[in-house]
Amino acid sequence: MVPAVSTFDAHGALDRRAFEANLDAHLGFGMDGVLVAGSSGESALLDDADRRTLLTWARERVPSHKWLLAGIGSESTRQTIARAQDAKAVGADAALIVAPHYYLKRMTQPALLAHFRAVADASPLPVMLYNIPVYAHVVLSPEFVYEMAQHENVIGMKDSAGNMPMFTEYLQAQSATFRVLTGSGGTTVAAHVAGAAGAILAVALYAGPMVRAMLDTWRAGDVVSATVMQERVKTLAIDIAGAMGPAGIKAAMSMVGLHGTVPRGPLMPVDTVELATIRERLATAGLLLT
Repeated sequence: MVPAVSTFDAHGALDRRAFEANLDAHLGFGMDGVLVAGSSGESALLDDADRRTLLTWARERVPSHKWLLAGIGSESTRQTIARAQDAKAVGADAALIVAPHYYLKRMTQPALLAHFRAVADASPLPVMLYNIPVYAHVVLSPEFVYEMAQHENVIGMKDSAGNMPMFTEYLQAQSATFRVLTGSGGTTVAAHVAGAAGAILAVALYAGPMVRAMLDTWRAGDVVSATVMQERVKTLAIDIAGAMGPAGIKAAMSMVGLHGTVPRGPLMPVDTVELATIRERLATAGLLLT
């Protein structure tokens, strides 16, 4: 799946035409679903009306047999539950929840368990945990993940840390009702070899056909070829999405013929040095169009 970018015009308003064109392209590349309001979608910069609007647009483009996930995490348990209700009302299939982190010192395991349990209890949508320490500065422990995996409304997690030893511990929580997905473009094949159930990858926003081919190759049983392909994808993932975040992702999308648009303030577009790096990486991968 892809964590769709939120498309903005020069004034910071949502750009529907660009958003829908991107979704059509991602689905055309063979993606199995879309996450709206994830980290690559500048979730921290979206208000609740933005989220509802983007999810509404997405539901009109994403067919019912493919996943539509909604990023609903916030600093407030109350607001997170309200966002789950909003996402259900506009047709999302499941909710992805990042840990609260503003009051970092108080986000103990008991506090996190209380928050996630309250949301899972109240959410009308199935819930997925989201581990992304680079942004949330919180690492969900394997013990926490195992505990939450027992909840009947928690169906899985996305781990974007790329820490394979920790990832293999998360996999111990997998069951018939709980699946672990990777969000790391640099370790996607290794994660699948270890037992991952799928992936939600920022690198697929600007290298969709390459990522789809890599996973199809792995699923066909050719681990060696998939691992070779992973090295190309890894560079694109680490040097663009990993190093530059949404601004880099959007610049890369524009260079491959999609609609990156500008990031929303306070995020700034990439600078000239970063732009040159993106251009070189895409050119080396044979993806550069502009």
